Parts: sequence; structure tokens; C-alpha cells
Amino acid sequence: MGLILLLVMLWTSWLPSTENFYAVWTIPTKTFFSSLKVSIFESGRLVTALFVHGNWSHWLINCSVFALLSFSIERVLGWKKITFIYLSAGIIGNWIACLTLQDKNLILLGASGAVSGLIGAWLVLFPNRNIKFIFPIGLYFQKTSLPLTWLVAIWLSIQIVLQFMPNPIFNVAWISHIVGFACGFLFTRFVK
Repeated sequence: MGLILLLVMLWTSWLPSTENFYAVWTIPTKTFFSSLKVSIFESGRLVTALFVHGNWSHWLINCSVFALLSFSIERVLGWKKITFIYLSAGIIGNWIACLTLQDKNLILLGASGAVSGLIGAWLVLFPNRNIKFIFPIGLYFQKTSLPLTWLVAIWLSIQIVLQFMPNPIFNVAWISHIVGFACGFLFTRFVK
């Protein structure tokens, strides 16, 4: 999956204009459901949008989290189950985001909902794990660790707050993250 994400990002970075590319492979929130009435093949955008990113920083964030989580999840569940969780979380996250954003003229793209599903899977598989990190305090760096459950709770709380802010500061489908996480959590409990 990571290789596909990289290849699509390289492909889009070489295009002189991404407008036509996005028109084919991403999800236009305002017209998605009406386009489904015309052609059922438009539903394929729920998958293709998971592999398209807006820029290199968007790609780097998603792929970093993907790389951090996917290897340990795959060792426990195998490649078929992690692929199922990744794609299901991303597709359902995109679907719900389309429902909540259909009054806005936005495009959905990126693997964030699917990657959030991996965060949910990671929590199910490794609930007692402590995450080590370096915390900067001025010029001094302190090594510390926090339980995974705390970090996920903080991350999820931020997603929920950002989703329900009255005047959002970013054009991000936070609901896709929340739904993707819930799907990953539930599906992992089911398939493990």
C-alpha cells in the first residue's frame, strides 16, 4: 500500500496540472451522490481518493503514520486482514464525510480515514503499550513515555473538537478520521 501511495504522489507531482487528475480520482462532495445515480462506477472514487494526496506534506504525514503502525499490525493480523481494515475504514470514512459535507463544494482525498483505522486497530492489538518520545522543554529534551490509550484518547479528542468547531480553520474532513478510527477499532476486534 505504501508503494502505491508513493507512486501516485510521484505521478501527480509530475503532472503539469492536477485539476483533471483530481476530477477523475477524488471525491467531489457536492456532486458525489448525484453522480452515483448516473453511474455506479463513481463509487470507485471512495477507493481511489485514498491514494491521492494534495501535496507532499499531506502525503508525508499519512505515510509516516502508516509506516509506523502497519508493520506491527500486519505481523499480528496478516496482510489480508490489515488490507481489509485499511480499505474499509477509508471507504466508510469517505462515505460518511461525503454525507456530512455534501452541501459544500470540496474534494475529498488522502489516506487519513484509512490511516485512522490503523490507529484503531493498533489500540485493539496493543492496548498496554507505552509510546516513548522526546518532549522539548526549552533547549532541553526530556525522554518520556505515555500509555498508548492516553495518546489515542488525546488524538481522538482533538479530531472531535476540530470536527465540531463552528468556524473550521482547515479544509480537513475530520469526520473521516473519527469514523475511520471507529471502523478500524471495531473491525479489528471482529477479525483478530
